[in-house]
Amino acid sequence: MKVSLLLFVFGLLMVLLQTTFFHLFPVVPDLVLILCVYWGLHHPTVGAVLGSFALGYSVDIVSSPILGLNAFAMSVVFLTVYLGSKSIWLHSYVASSLVVLLAALVKGAALVLVWAVFLSTEGFWAGAVRYILMEAVVAAVIAPLVFALLQRWQRQLEDSRSAAHGKHDFI
Repeated sequence: MKVSLLLFVFGLLMVLLQTTFFHLFPVVPDLVLILCVYWGLHHPTVGAVLGSFALGYSVDIVSSPILGLNAFAMSVVFLTVYLGSKSIWLHSYVASSLVVLLAALVKGAALVLVWAVFLSTEGFWAGAVRYILMEAVVAAVIAPLVFALLQRWQRQLEDSRSAAHGKHDFI
């Protein structure tokens, strides 16, 4: 649970970056999506489910005209990655990158489905498909870097925790 809580705090920083600084670029990398994929692959816990939903909802609060849309999409992403990781070994950087690409497409499909059901607008489809594909490719390209940073951070956290426990064992 501590890891999920720390990843959630890290995710809030990602939300901040994603909704402020990265809007200066033509395509905004979906850092929250990458974190939800990481959670689904490496820490599929109840805390991760709640964290994925809460991070999606925080993106909704900050930058979405419809509350709950990203929360729904991140929940679908987490569930899809979790179920996929149960049947396929997905822990190399290339496989993780492909999972992020597919997760971004799942998120895009979930968003388009909800948008089409509740807010059908003309001309939406062409722009949405192009943006979803570009966002998915950008997320897949930066995912190995984010995964490597998260894994390094997690190893350091576990090493410091085991070192602290080791000192107490000898006292």
